[in-house]
Amino acid sequence: MASMIIRNIPDDVLDRFKQRAKADGKSAEQLAREVIAEKGMPDRAELIRRIDAIRASSTRVSGVEIIDEIRRDRETSLGKDETGLADDR
Repeated sequence: MASMIIRNIPDDVLDRFKQRAKADGKSAEQLAREVIAEKGMPDRAELIRRIDAIRASSTRVSGVEIIDEIRRDRETSLGKDETGLADDR
């Protein structure tokens, strides 16, 4: 994991930050990690770009195709027990 040193934080800002951390039952370091992690998350626009890239690289499948695949799967598994072997009852 990476480390970071932050310099020139005004004393009053750091005092309030430490007070908030203490009120939350956390250390200032833990609260700082949480804030950095939250701010480091992708924004909405980045998420949409990622989703669009996945969609562009994926093949569209219709609902009918999905239902047909489920039916084929069910038909091939009929007569078989949990092990996949034919049930001779």
